[in-house]
Amino acid sequence: MLLAALIAIPVVASFGARTDEQSAVAGEEDASSTEAGPTEMIALTPDPADFAYAGERSQASFYRLSDGMQVGTANERKARPALSLIKLYIAKYVLDNGTIEESYDALQMLVDSNDRFAAELYRSYPESVDSVAEEYDLYSTRGAEQWGYSVTSTYDAVTFISQLMVENPTHPILTAMSVSTEVAADGYEQDFGTAQLPGVLGTKWGWSDARDLHSSVSFGRGWVAAASVVGSAEDLTEYAEAQLEGPAEAANSRGS
Repeated sequence: MLLAALIAIPVVASFGARTDEQSAVAGEEDASSTEAGPTEMIALTPDPADFAYAGERSQASFYRLSDGMQVGTANERKARPALSLIKLYIAKYVLDNGTIEESYDALQMLVDSNDRFAAELYRSYPESVDSVAEEYDLYSTRGAEQWGYSVTSTYDAVTFISQLMVENPTHPILTAMSVSTEVAADGYEQDFGTAQLPGVLGTKWGWSDARDLHSSVSFGRGWVAAASVVGSAEDLTEYAEAQLEGPAEAANSRGS
């Protein structure tokens, strides 16, 4: 079975602190240097109206592991609806604390973005998101009463995946992201956003029920990128390519 190869014992390694020096990706306002810490919570409900004001309709982050180079939009640490990216954190907790059966469900949840498994696992482990956020210093990430109302940021998504890559380059979560299905469990195509960047090895996508919020996080050889927009899947793809294609190409050329 496909998922049988995904569960493995991760090799734990320390992850160096990311640089506090922030530089904006092309076309965005310069990001100021900030100390890592709790960030302002925008909302606990995925309502596009909450991001209608200037600067909040889009968010992007990029990190290169070889030298710690990090770029992102000025608002990259601000919490926003996590959508299905929150399933990454749920899966990590379940792999560490759940049963074998639950671990398989968690990995399948990542492969086809299965909402039923997400609801069942989050009901069993409501502490999962907050616990992983604390473990990995994800200061914009918070769980909610229901998994679909949780929040995170592109900065946190990139931080989390980067640390998994350092712990174990073939971590089960990364492997699941690399074998995602072309069509999700709800029938939505999984082929947009950061997945279209050059050199991508794996991706997790997110979208709202109304299809008016989209996000994704992808990793390549030695780099991680995440983006989120108020808009369509096509809007996210255009935004990710405009903001993150350059850093991805540079990282690929370094052979990081």
